Amino acid sequence: MPATALPALRVRPQLALLLLFTLIYSLVSLVNQVNFRTGALDMGYEAQAVTDFAHLRAPRVTLLPDAPPTAFLANHFSLTPALAVPLYYLVGPVWALLLLQIGALLVGLEGARRYARSVGASEALANWALAFLGSQWALFSALGFDFHDNVLVAMVLPWLARWVAQGRWGRAGLAAAFSVLSKENLALWLAFVLLGLAWQHWPRRAVVWRAAVGVVLALGYFVAVTRYLMPALDTTHRPYTQLARYGQFGSSLPGIAGHLLTHPGVLWNVLFTNTLPDTAYDYIKLELWVGLLLSGGWALPRRPWYALMLVPIIGQKVLANDAGFWGINYQYSVEIAPVLTLAVADALASRRPASAHRWLWALAGVVLFTVVTLYTRRSTWYDRSTTNFLIGSHYRPAYADRAALRAALARVPAGVPLSASSTLVPHLTDRRNLFLFPVLRTARLVALLREPDERGAWPLSPAEGKRAAAQLCADPSYRVLYEDARVVLLARQFAPPDSAASWRP
Repeated sequence: MPATALPALRVRPQLALLLLFTLIYSLVSLVNQVNFRTGALDMGYEAQAVTDFAHLRAPRVTLLPDAPPTAFLANHFSLTPALAVPLYYLVGPVWALLLLQIGALLVGLEGARRYARSVGASEALANWALAFLGSQWALFSALGFDFHDNVLVAMVLPWLARWVAQGRWGRAGLAAAFSVLSKENLALWLAFVLLGLAWQHWPRRAVVWRAAVGVVLALGYFVAVTRYLMPALDTTHRPYTQLARYGQFGSSLPGIAGHLLTHPGVLWNVLFTNTLPDTAYDYIKLELWVGLLLSGGWALPRRPWYALMLVPIIGQKVLANDAGFWGINYQYSVEIAPVLTLAVADALASRRPASAHRWLWALAGVVLFTVVTLYTRRSTWYDRSTTNFLIGSHYRPAYADRAALRAALARVPAGVPLSASSTLVPHLTDRRNLFLFPVLRTARLVALLREPDERGAWPLSPAEGKRAAAQLCADPSYRVLYEDARVVLLARQFAPPDSAASWRP
């Protein structure tokens, strides 16, 4: 039987594939919002930014549990929430962001298909690249946890790589500009992406010198924004807070890099092993490396420029002193997916004769790892009800009687300063001053879940969240406006005009 006997996906199934992935992504992301599985961070504070952009106000964030209200751009210098403004007027800020994220993923999938086509795949075989990217575990991990700016930027990469290869510099420049304006730390990733593209196209001087200019501009932007602009915008003028996760290696990015490069034993250790005393975090990094290998990492040794693109992404994950970054949870891996897709597209396009069998085996590795990790992960924080659209618990609300809970929240008047449990926040964004309980500050109202789960109680424990609701109901300085088995709404008898008040267990 000829090697091409397996029928390649036909010329126009990309439309069917895009519709299929639209359905799947919606079942993950939109169902989480319906079932009260989104939270104050990041869904709530991103929604605050959309609302401010829509009303032509400088965006601010009031939901940080460890900082006073401050400029949104001081926490992450990101302008992508502004893209959700048109949808804001139709569906509100939260749904606008979720729909924007799904739309960005579909644009990225189409970009992967077109990139594969540009490197020699037939129209039919290029659809396998679309399916390959769409099935990546990193996309599902991000979708299962609110909205994130880096999802949008990751989906630009296939287009950027395609336009650079084609010498379409205007479009490539716009893609690069979008990347740096989407989040400050993605400017650093862009520098590595451009270095990788320069390496890939080394004989082409037009690519190399333009990429070199882009690297200088991206690094300059990163330094200017993180060292000067963000601290200046911050209410308390804090230095760039993201580096605190790597403080064990140094106080600055050059210092961290220098320490690791001069201590290769330390670098090897943090790349592969649990560096925290709790054995519950053992093998979380191993799960990440296995996922990389099965999801296209096998194509990297002969295309090392793609490995270079992964350096800052892997580094920000495994070097962190927070085990939540190490594995395959959340949004911290989403940039990996398009890089591996490009590497596999190049690898399979270079093989002759072209065969759908090779794409089938590549796709099988991705789907296998994705499906297995939808059900179980090494990470102690993984909650499959947020991500696994194949199980019934994903479609059941986090709290009993979802309709009654919505009716209770409808009693909360718009515009009034409010402190609320984390999973209630995305449903109560119609106000400027919205705080994440136990932070109270200037809140005049408090909305609390009586029996919160870990997500709903955060940053408290579920036991502390339950105790807080009971204590405030008995506190004479609070008046109960409404209560039932699920939620309690209280009014503060006196809310100071400026306060750092917080409930303490």
